[in-house]
Amino acid sequence: MAKLSKKRLDAFTLLESLLTLSVITFITLMINGSVTHIFKDMESKLFLMTFEQVYRETQRLSASQQISQVLQIKHDKISNSLGCYAIPESIKPSKELTITFNEAGGNSSLESLSFQTPTETVTYQLHLGSGQYQKKRR
Repeated sequence: MAKLSKKRLDAFTLLESLLTLSVITFITLMINGSVTHIFKDMESKLFLMTFEQVYRETQRLSASQQISQVLQIKHDKISNSLGCYAIPESIKPSKELTITFNEAGGNSSLESLSFQTPTETVTYQLHLGSGQYQKKRR
């Protein structure tokens, strides 16, 4: 029978293994936290861009078809005659609101609408008759 040679195997000790695991876990959690923050921020920006686009499309539709159009903002969705768009859970509208655009594309309201995002509050102040709005970030 052949003799087995005795070879010393180096391995991590329990303490070294725990330290390595702790460092890797910490780095993973840090990356995950920053990715989550970036995702929420992008989700907010995309939603606000979608809201502005839906607002303008509803206004254009009322002017082009020469009929009144309604844009409804609820606590969980935005809807018009073209479709329904979900509001992300991280964004809260200040109130439920119905905006009516007349046949010329203007609105009949001086209402103000705010969306609370995780990082800021965005307020849309509607202008009477023109259908335009002023956007403020706080």
